[in-house]
Formats: sequence, structure tokens, C-alpha cells
Amino acid sequence: MLQLKILTNDSAFRIDIVNVYKDLVVPDILTVHVETEKDGEKDVVVEIENRVIEKPFLGGYRHVTTGVKYLHGYTQTGPLKSRVPPEMKSHRDTQTYILKNRRTEMEYSRATQVATKDIYIPSLSDKIVTSGPYETADEREKRLDVAGKVRTIKRYYRSWKLRKCIKELSEEYQKRVRLQRELEEREQREDEERRRRDIISKVFPITPDDFAMLYTMVERWKKAELARISSTHCGPSKIAEFYLVLDKEVEILRSIQNIKNKAAKDMEVKKTLDFFKAIGTPIEWYSDYKHLHISMDTLQTQRGREFFALYKNLCDKSLKRGERLEIYLKIKEYLCSHVCDDRKQIVPLIDRACELIVRGMDEKYLETLELRIEAMVVRHFQLPECNEGVTTYMKNMKQKHMEKNLLLCQRCQKLKTVDKFTLNARMDTIKVCTSCKWLDKSEEPWIDLSPYRFILRQIRNYERLHKATSSVAFILQDRDIHYIMTYIWHGHSALSECTDQYQLRLCRWKVKEEWSPWNCILLTVDEARAHLDIKDLEEVYEEEFINHIFNKHALAKKHFSQLVGYDKHFTDYAKNDCRLEDDSEFYNKPEYDCLFGPIE
Repeated sequence: MLQLKILTNDSAFRIDIVNVYKDLVVPDILTVHVETEKDGEKDVVVEIENRVIEKPFLGGYRHVTTGVKYLHGYTQTGPLKSRVPPEMKSHRDTQTYILKNRRTEMEYSRATQVATKDIYIPSLSDKIVTSGPYETADEREKRLDVAGKVRTIKRYYRSWKLRKCIKELSEEYQKRVRLQRELEEREQREDEERRRRDIISKVFPITPDDFAMLYTMVERWKKAELARISSTHCGPSKIAEFYLVLDKEVEILRSIQNIKNKAAKDMEVKKTLDFFKAIGTPIEWYSDYKHLHISMDTLQTQRGREFFALYKNLCDKSLKRGERLEIYLKIKEYLCSHVCDDRKQIVPLIDRACELIVRGMDEKYLETLELRIEAMVVRHFQLPECNEGVTTYMKNMKQKHMEKNLLLCQRCQKLKTVDKFTLNARMDTIKVCTSCKWLDKSEEPWIDLSPYRFILRQIRNYERLHKATSSVAFILQDRDIHYIMTYIWHGHSALSECTDQYQLRLCRWKVKEEWSPWNCILLTVDEARAHLDIKDLEEVYEEEFINHIFNKHALAKKHFSQLVGYDKHFTDYAKNDCRLEDDSEFYNKPEYDCLFGPIE
């Protein structure tokens, strides 16, 4: 066996290892220079024998749609070796039958039994059987008692089956009791968690929903006070009480506005930190190959982290005067290579701050100047023409998100993304953005949507648990639930007229049909549990009450007329999808193998 190494003297010629056997043909006869111990050096002629098995064409298949050909494979393993060598196939011994002698008796001695008329020698393995008295068939059947034994077996089997069934039912009962207890505990925990979140939101409001809750509380308190004063006072005393209520309302609103301004400042700081986090975080994505998580740290992200470190040192109030002067010097050195309008404004401010620090000016007199420098530096980092391409990736992602999601606000005349608009199921077109609605509360009063959001979550959990794939509950928003409860059911239970919003539930009217605004009823928690156990509504409720509920559903269908078409579309699609899954003749066609999948 020889190992050949192919080399080339031409530096521009490259030997491709894949096509080396196709492009470079090795001759069948080679002259090899061999060194031996006896003869020394000599030339040996070597003939190369090609033992490659040529794969024959065994046929195959061609895909009708794509045209891809699939050929039958052929292994490179040669044929099995014959038991008879090839040189012996024409021999005389191959065609002659060979006879062999074999022994059929065992080579050991055994004793024989001798029996005479009067003498019998028994063996230990023999069994002596003597005849007994004659037994009739009835006596034998009575002795065996097969029917009684069968009855005994049946009795024991039925007893075992009954015990097993009782055990399974007991386990199922215990399981259901445990699940019901866990459900009640979870609901209780969720209710406590909701109350805790409401208290925190009222004490430390941050989001617009939190401030809406405060304004709703103020409006509710104002109405209660006006009703109390109107019922207990009259004349000048009534006017004086109204003035006191007005002064107190103004004071409360001023306090809420101060909290709102402070929250706005905190949100500005958070936006700045989010900006630096976005430009300093490595770019991450999942590749198509094995869904690997890839993280790429570019020069721009590294530069973004340097900007963040510089800004963090600039905002650190615990630095001494010498350290603060060093930070200002670094910023000034960074700005030396930039030629922009911000640089012309930041450099004089830094020089003024350094001069005041050197003169020993108190920190409280430098606070306004430092805030101005910080704001100008952040603005400089955010400008694409000044940040050395740090915000390019973030800008491209934002532009890609805004390609097909832009809408025009008819009030502020600005293009904004869809998430900046308030949506509900009763809207025909999107007109006003959230910011304009927040500023103008003359058309729409303040509404605390937290209880309606809680009720909508309960509806969706129930529909998801009962696998309602085409339910419109997943389309409605919290404002739609507020409209249904306030303007259709008037904010109270249909049976007990309970007005506690957190005790009310919008459950199904017809339990076997999916939830919708025209298939629901507003009840308390206990009433909803009892209602969902009803099989026939006409046997439980009176005809007048059923007609009353029918009128409510007709009103809801009128106000949510657009959802009727969506519900019909989703229902028909779900039925057709199930029909296609059951129709094996259609489902087994080759062109629909990957078109429809199993419905989970």
C-alpha cells in the first residue's frame, strides 16, 4: 500500500481536494523508486488496479410538483461469498451425495422389569391406581359444583370491581375537591394581590391608569359631597359648603398634578437610561440553523457603553471637585473632534462650570448649570450625526417597525404607530391618539379601568379553559367591558342588583355557546357559579326575566354590530377546519400534506 502526495510547482495553481480525482487523472502504471537493504536503490513498476464498484441505475421517483428526482440507493458492499469455492463448483464431489453413519441408540445400560402372575416388584416412580365405586353424572356434577364455584368467582369479581370503582371515584372526588380548593385559594390570592396593587397605585401613582384611578376617586368624592350638601343644607350655608368643597377639590388636584410632574421627571430619567441601555446592549437573534442564540457585540455597542459610563460619571453627585473637573475635561476632549451646534453650546457651559468650581462656588449654585450640561450631553449623544453611528441600529429597527404601522392623528396632525391609539370594538376608524385624549377630558370623563380589566381577565381565563377558539372575548378591550357593564347592564347584577364591581362577573348566558356581548349576563360570583350549572334556562328563570335578558342582548348586538361578522367568520372557520381534519379523503392528498396541521 502506497500513499501518494500530489504537489505543484505553480504557485498560482490551486489543487481542489473535492475535484482532485476528476481533474487530475492518475496513470494506471507507475514507476516507483524504492530503496532496499540488499539491492540498494531500484525502480519497481506498479500497476494500479481499479476495484471501484460502479453503481448501476436502479430506477427512482420524481416529485410531480417540484420536479426533484429521488433515486434508489446502491450499497458499496459486494455480493456474499459462496459457501462452495468457485473452483469446486464443477468438481465431482460437488455433484455427489455424501452418506454418513449415525448412532441412534444411547450407550448406557438400563434395568428391566420382571413381572409374573403372583410376583410384582414396584418402583418408586410408579403410581398404583385402584378402581373406586361407580359415580353417576349427577353425583359427579354435584361433587364438582361448577355452578357454585362460578357464582363465587362472580361474587368476588363484582366485589373487587365495586371496590376499584369506589376507589377511583373517591380519588376523582378528592382531586376535584383539591382543584376547587386550589382555585378558590388562587382567586383569593389574586384578589389580595389586586387590592395590594391598587393601594400601591393610589399611594405611588406612575402610569396613566394610576392617575385615572385618582381622578376617578376625586370625582366620586365630589359627587358624594355635593349630594350630602344638597340634602342637608340650603340657602347661604349650602353655597358656603360648595365653596369649601371647591377649595378642597382644587387643593387635591394640585397635589395630584405635583405628583404627576414628579412622575414625569422620573420617566424622563428612565427614558434616558433606556436609551443608553439600548445603544449598549449587544445585538441578539436566533439563527435558522438549530435555532442557536447569537449575541454580537459591535463597535457601536461598545462605544455606546463608553457614552453611558461618561454620562453616569457626569451625573454622579458624590464626586469631589477634582474628579468632577476630570470628567468635564474628558467631555471637552471628546467634543474637540466634533463640529456641530451642540459643541458650541456645551463647551462654554463646561468652561463656566469649571471656573465656578475652581473659585469654590457652593454646589447648590451649580445645580442648574450641571443639569443643563447633562441635558445637552444626552442630546448630543442622541443625534445621529454626532454619535458616530451608535444609534443607527436602533433607528433602523424603529423605522422598520413604523413601515406599516403608521396612522395620522386628526387632532394633533402627527403620524404615530398603532400602539399610540386607544382601540375598542365599537370604533369604525382610528382618529385620535392617546395623548390627545389624555389632554381633552371634556368629551370622555376619567374612568378607572382596573376593575373592568380584572373582569376581562376572568372572562378570557374561562374561555381559554373551555377551549373557545373562536370567542370574541380575546378581541374586546377593557373599555368595551366598561361600556357593556355601564350602558347595557347599568353597573349592577341582573338578579341581586349588587354594584360591587370586583364581585361582579360577566359569565355566559347559554353555557354551551361561546361568550360574546350578546351571550352574557352580569351576576355576582356565587350567582355566576350557580348559573353555569343550569341545563335548561326556561325551567329556572321566568319568562319575563328571559325577555329582559333578550332585550339586553339585542342592544349589545346593535352596539357591537361589527363583532357579529367577526364572530360568524371565526365560527365558520373553526367548523371548516374541523371538517377538513375529519375528511380523510381530502386530507390525504399529496398537495395538502403540509398545508393543514393537527389542531391542538
